[in-house]
Amino acid sequence: MTDDSTRASWFCWPDIRRLLVLSAGATAAALVPQRWDPIVVESLRRLYSVGFPKTLQRVGDKMAAGLPAKPSSGWRAPAEEFVTMRLEDMWGRVRGVRRFGWRPAIEMDGLERVRQALERGNGVILWCMRFSSATIIKQAFFQAGLPLTHLSREQHGSPSRTRLGVKIVGPLYCRAENPYLAERVKIPLDGSLGYLNRIRSRLRENACVSIFGEHEGRQSAEVEVLGARWRLALGAPSLAWLEGSELLTVYALRTAPSRYRVVIQEPIVVDRSAPRKVFAARALAQFGERLERLIVAYPGQWQGWSYRSFGRSDLRA
Repeated sequence: MTDDSTRASWFCWPDIRRLLVLSAGATAAALVPQRWDPIVVESLRRLYSVGFPKTLQRVGDKMAAGLPAKPSSGWRAPAEEFVTMRLEDMWGRVRGVRRFGWRPAIEMDGLERVRQALERGNGVILWCMRFSSATIIKQAFFQAGLPLTHLSREQHGSPSRTRLGVKIVGPLYCRAENPYLAERVKIPLDGSLGYLNRIRSRLRENACVSIFGEHEGRQSAEVEVLGARWRLALGAPSLAWLEGSELLTVYALRTAPSRYRVVIQEPIVVDRSAPRKVFAARALAQFGERLERLIVAYPGQWQGWSYRSFGRSDLRA
């Protein structure tokens, strides 16, 4: 969550740091053939393990505090998988500063569910979970001929709400995603609601709209995940109820270096006979149940270890 106190500032140190990482990384990536990407990512992981051993330990501590069972081999392996996944995602993003610069291999499971939903003519909402790389979901649908209308905050990609962050850093960060989208609809900093009309209009045009579900929104409710109570946005199920759209949960997994699989799960049935808020809360509970099962199954691939707190551990993104 960004501190509102930075909104009127020109810049802050995290802006500078991310700008340097994106700029230097894009320059380095332009010099390295893409076939060497697995070697680059593995080299970065080795350097990270040596340079930041305490971070690896904190990831493992979070997993131990949040997950119900300890792997027979301990927490180091899933913690290293998490770090490797994050590093490949970062490397792909700096490659993506150049248009279509990152081209991993992507498979899709469940695409027929989307096509069947589109035949009904009321649009599709893809309720996304933060596994592996958010960019991969956008690439997958682009490659399938269904570029997404994606809802995100105006400051997406920026570590702050400063002028430099929102106007320069965020757009640079988003360059890895934007070529694959039909449209990016932004939730403005001032909290105005015009973006909702645009999203509803796109659903009426039978578009595919993607919304990430693991954050708070203007309307939120509590859901239990891994024994903790989280407040998550009700926007995706509320929009599905309002427009009669199909509601599908989606996630991406890293299956090998530079290889991914995007999974579209069975739909959450939209019950328009129930009051909107009642249905949205029920749908959110289902989202939480699906999310928890996936975190337990693929702990090293969930991005949430970087921004969720468990026990006394605290890992900063």
